[in-house]
Amino acid sequence: MYTTPYARHLRAGDTSDKGKHAMQRREFLKHSAVLAMGMAGAGRLSLASAQSSGSLAMMTWGGLWGNGMAQYVDAPFAKQTGYTITQDRGPTPVERVTKLKINLSNQPYDLVQLHDGVVPLAESQGVLETLDPASPNLSFLKDIPDRFKRPGWVAMIYSALGIVYNPKEVKNPPRSYADLWRPEFQGRIVLPEITHSIGPYVIPIGAMAAGKDPKDEKAGFDMLRKMVKLDPIWAKDTDTIMSSLQTGEAVVGLLYKSQTYTVREKGGQAEWVFPAEGAISYLAGTGIAKGTKHKALAEQYINMTLNPEYQTWVAKVFNYAGSNPAMLKLLSPEMQQRVQFSDAEVSRIIDLDQAFISSRRADWTDQWNRVINGA
Repeated sequence: MYTTPYARHLRAGDTSDKGKHAMQRREFLKHSAVLAMGMAGAGRLSLASAQSSGSLAMMTWGGLWGNGMAQYVDAPFAKQTGYTITQDRGPTPVERVTKLKINLSNQPYDLVQLHDGVVPLAESQGVLETLDPASPNLSFLKDIPDRFKRPGWVAMIYSALGIVYNPKEVKNPPRSYADLWRPEFQGRIVLPEITHSIGPYVIPIGAMAAGKDPKDEKAGFDMLRKMVKLDPIWAKDTDTIMSSLQTGEAVVGLLYKSQTYTVREKGGQAEWVFPAEGAISYLAGTGIAKGTKHKALAEQYINMTLNPEYQTWVAKVFNYAGSNPAMLKLLSPEMQQRVQFSDAEVSRIIDLDQAFISSRRADWTDQWNRVINGA
């Protein structure tokens, strides 16, 4: 998951929703260093030791996401159940799947957090327990819309990927993915590398920009070749995308709606556009490790991630919406505006075929590298 920058200082006496939001972010960030040190120490413990001492082991993202989970979910879970959460923040999402796979005969992990693009790989490798909607430990599962659920995984947060641009630099705002190929953006557009979580999305986006089906990879790679001629800024992570926009190195790019507010909070100029072709959904959530020795407790943990009361922090800290629709009612009007989409927009959000992308990932990576290197 991606880090969130430091909030700007509040003016004395600022009690507006915006001020409260910034204060909540600042208070969260004030504790992050302490939490990071604590989690680093926990990471040095062996998983066997952690589990024998009343702890569940979870692979997740590091940085402020891991700190946020520790503060807003892990701590309440420990208070309710007596079981602490030991976070393993080292592996990438794909590596998490590999670690679950090689440990199937004696699974040391209980939970894993993944973005939706990696879930098909986890399912094909058989490393996730099936979530039972009838389980009394998963009472909130029924409240989650079907588009946010897979047999062995359920989203905690969602946003949408669209176009971001600098309104001071770009006088003719982009309205579609096709506009990203405009000559005036040469050297000033920032895009994710293939290794980024959403890097592979550049191929279906290129296909859609060419008026083709998102699965038309030939069209997608033809558009990638055209994009390379525009000398884009290739970003390895979302922090780099946001930094490029904040500094003005880039004036346009691909970004989640949620992170547009992050760019603004860092002093950058950013407006988000819902592309004419449709915005692309982005989900992140949790699954239970196949072979866990604490299945009932793992179910209770996932249930807590779906509880609307324990999802509000992702809006206040990261500007993400929670997967439980009831979460919105717990937010201020300003925060609701930040995280939600209109009914018309929701109907136009594209759920890419993640199983197809997962099956083509290795070949796309090879083709991508050859195109980027001019082969």
